[in-house]
Amino acid sequence: MTLVYTHENLTLVVNVSTALQNAGIKTQIKNQYAAGGRGEIPCFETWPEVWVASQFQVKQAKEIVAQITLESTQPDWQCTHCTELNGAAFDFCWHCDSPKPR
Repeated sequence: MTLVYTHENLTLVVNVSTALQNAGIKTQIKNQYAAGGRGEIPCFETWPEVWVASQFQVKQAKEIVAQITLESTQPDWQCTHCTELNGAAFDFCWHCDSPKPR
């Protein structure tokens, strides 16, 4: 097994794991319940982690994680139809359902 992603926020870790599983990559989340150990062990060692089971899928998994990480750093966008401000993660305007301009 190979570690491909870690973050202090369990929700983000689960989202990455789900995205990988949707791509056909078998994953396992480790340290899911380790937060209670903070103080006894270093905090970075308590962060939840996504591990990929197959060595043959590690490259694909890392590419998917990189794409997810890149998307999360993109700026918000303004809808050209209704001028509503939308978060970068939205592919469609949350207000009028118009597609994100490319």
